[in-house]
Amino acid sequence: MQSKKPEKTVDRKKKILFVEDEPDQITMITLRLEKNGYEVISCSDGETGLKKAAEEKPDLILLDVILPGMDGLEICRLLRANPVTKTIPIVSTTAAGADDVEKSCLAAGANACVRKPYDSADLLAKIRRLIGK
Repeated sequence: MQSKKPEKTVDRKKKILFVEDEPDQITMITLRLEKNGYEVISCSDGETGLKKAAEEKPDLILLDVILPGMDGLEICRLLRANPVTKTIPIVSTTAAGADDVEKSCLAAGANACVRKPYDSADLLAKIRRLIGK
């Protein structure tokens, strides 16, 4: 009787969609996330973010609050209303310092909120808490 070799499973990288309109932020955070083992897809406006979220079905969405056109709160509500994207964890990012912005993000459906300038350890901890590595 031959013993079967265990099948190797290939760990796929967790995919993060980063919706941010500042090119420097996209570069900096993408490098940090990729260095920590994540695949990053980015876009710079909400309409494209909604489309990519439905097409790519990322493991997590990192969503800026202040964007051209549609703001991040509206995008978050639309993501939660769409059956395809409603369960994807969302981390809102904001440069606004007021606590009411964070409350608004959570009320719109975000799972967590991170303030800019980014504290990399805090951002990575929130991502790992929501999707692991």
